[in-house]
Amino acid sequence: MKRLIFRRILPVFASIVLAASAASVAEAAEVFNRLLIAPEGSAPPKDFSFPSLDGKKRTLSEFRGKVVLLAFFATWCPLCNVEMPKLSRIHEKFKARGLSVVAVSIDRAPASFVKRWSGDRKLTYPVLHNQKFTSRLRYNVRNVPTIYVLDRDHNLAAWTVGQVNWEGKKATALIEKLLAGAPASARRPPHKKTANLR
Repeated sequence: MKRLIFRRILPVFASIVLAASAASVAEAAEVFNRLLIAPEGSAPPKDFSFPSLDGKKRTLSEFRGKVVLLAFFATWCPLCNVEMPKLSRIHEKFKARGLSVVAVSIDRAPASFVKRWSGDRKLTYPVLHNQKFTSRLRYNVRNVPTIYVLDRDHNLAAWTVGQVNWEGKKATALIEKLLAGAPASARRPPHKKTANLR
């Protein structure tokens, strides 16, 4: 009797699971590998204080005045192994005009391992280490790489999960616009509240 009930319930349960999985895949497809423009007036993210790979505390606020590509990554992530070196090219191309890539590793591995990994890939931008992964909730990092594009006042301008053609027309146009624009503080009321991202 129990086997009969189980056989009748199993297809129903399987269909529910498959439907939920399909919905999750569809939702992920909406954001993965796409540069998504944030709504106008999106609040800046909360500041952070993470150690660099040399142990020095660094904050997001110290980069205020620069356009920032804030990238959360992990050394074990295959996409990160491709994407993070690409960001070095963007950093070098635009740094003289006021852009900085700031990367945050969520690895549980020690900083020495992340430093060696970064050196092997010749990363030229600041790499910080959030070993306890406290950024998961505050910055809504569900997958890596997760990359946020912040304007000069660090308001959220765009974001992506996965890979993006940073040298393509859409990304280049966005970066050029943010670099050319006046600081948002000159156009919007000051003392804007900060927020958890997304």
